[in-house]
Amino acid sequence: MNILIISNIDDDEKLEDIWLARAFQKDGHKVAIVDKNYDEHLESLFDVFLLRNTWDTDATIETIKKRSNFRKRVINKKLPRINFDGKYDGNNKEYLVDLYREGYPVIPTFNCMESIQNLGKYNKFILKLKDSYDGIGQMIVDKNELGEKFTSAYIIQPFIEFKSEVQFYYIKDKFEYALEFIPSKVPIYPEAIEYLPKEDELELADTFSKLNGNYYGIQRIDFVKLSDGTLLLTEIEDIAPYLDLDCVDEKTRNKFILDYKTMVYEYMEKISRNS
Repeated sequence: MNILIISNIDDDEKLEDIWLARAFQKDGHKVAIVDKNYDEHLESLFDVFLLRNTWDTDATIETIKKRSNFRKRVINKKLPRINFDGKYDGNNKEYLVDLYREGYPVIPTFNCMESIQNLGKYNKFILKLKDSYDGIGQMIVDKNELGEKFTSAYIIQPFIEFKSEVQFYYIKDKFEYALEFIPSKVPIYPEAIEYLPKEDELELADTFSKLNGNYYGIQRIDFVKLSDGTLLLTEIEDIAPYLDLDCVDEKTRNKFILDYKTMVYEYMEKISRNS
């Protein structure tokens, strides 16, 4: 089998994708790792396309738009693919508004000014671009500035004080491990700490992981942890999550890589049966 891994080949974080590539190579497969701006002609040479960590550390709004070009192309060609068809963060952050309205434990999220009127205790708000990541284009504004700064390109969230960020990592909807970042991943990315979730925390993360249905890919369910221990969802990262695999123990890492391979093989077998 010929496998194309689409990653960020110029980034220091590519090590985890090299580990994945080597695992497939040990099974006798041919693997290439390419940047998201790879030559389209390569798409006739590979059997399956694995979308991995394609985030740019120096990204701009313009490069974010370019990042999605190959994804749309692979989907439109109906090529075998992993992590291309998530319903959530890959399709903009509007889903957080919907989940909050439906009563899920999400950071209060709105897409219009009228909706924040019942949030009187908050004086600062965050405007996040719907089609962005890593805080690019994000603004923290006073409540009296919202009317001037807000456009339909943003979602609105209150500026909430929290203790840490906790992330749950899944292959399909199978839990693998969790990590905590203290105090936050922004502005300085701290070292990830392995996190042993409580039973109710894992049940909560499981609830979000199952929303994507029978999804072939990695999902990272991200929360902020408030001072009282409450977890509130910040995103369902279902497109190209960075995994921090170098921060987990070897046993956990090896299990994750094995489970990832198993998912890809299961998917390819399903494709073969249906062709």
